[in-house]
Amino acid sequence: MKVSNPLTIIAMFSGAAEVFATGALVALPQEIQAQFVYFVMLFPVLLVLIFFSILVCKPQVLYAPSDYDNQEHFLDANNLKDVITEEAEKVISDITRPGDSFETKALSKQVANSTIARLGKDVMEQIITYMQTRPDEAFTARGLGHIVNCHARTVQAYLHVLAERGLITYGKDGDTTVWQIKT
Repeated sequence: MKVSNPLTIIAMFSGAAEVFATGALVALPQEIQAQFVYFVMLFPVLLVLIFFSILVCKPQVLYAPSDYDNQEHFLDANNLKDVITEEAEKVISDITRPGDSFETKALSKQVANSTIARLGKDVMEQIITYMQTRPDEAFTARGLGHIVNCHARTVQAYLHVLAERGLITYGKDGDTTVWQIKT
C-alpha cells in the first residue's frame, strides 16, 4: 500500500487503533468496559473533526510536493518563496547601513528565486554526475528519483531540461521511457 498523503496515515492509524481497542475490550474488567466503549466510538469522530479542522484552516499542509504536477506550485502554496524572501530581507536589513541605496525587497526576492533555482541546479548536477559514471546504462525517472532522493515527476522535469540542452537522450523500452547520457 502506497502512503502518499496524511489522510492515508490517519486512516491506517484509526483503523489499527479501532482493531486493537476492540480486541482489548474483552480483556478489561466489566466496570471499565462501558467507559472504554464510549472512547472507542468517540476516538474516530475526534480524528475526523481534527482532520477537517486542518482541512479548513490549512489545506496546503495535506499535500506533498509529489502531489503537484509543477513543484513551483508547492512552493507557492506553502509560501516558501515568501518565507525565504522575508528571511533574506531581515538579513539584508541587519547588515546594511542607513545610507545604502538599494531596494531590499527586490534584492530579497532575487535571493529567494536564486535559492530555488540553485536547488534545482543541484538536483540536475546530481543526475548528470550519476549518469556520467554509468554511461552504458539507461535509467527511468523513478529510478533516478530514488538515487537523488527526489520525486519522479521533479526528476522527469529536470530530465527534459537536460535533454533540451543536449546532454542526455531518451527513448522507449516497451512502455517505459528511459534516459541515457549522450556519449
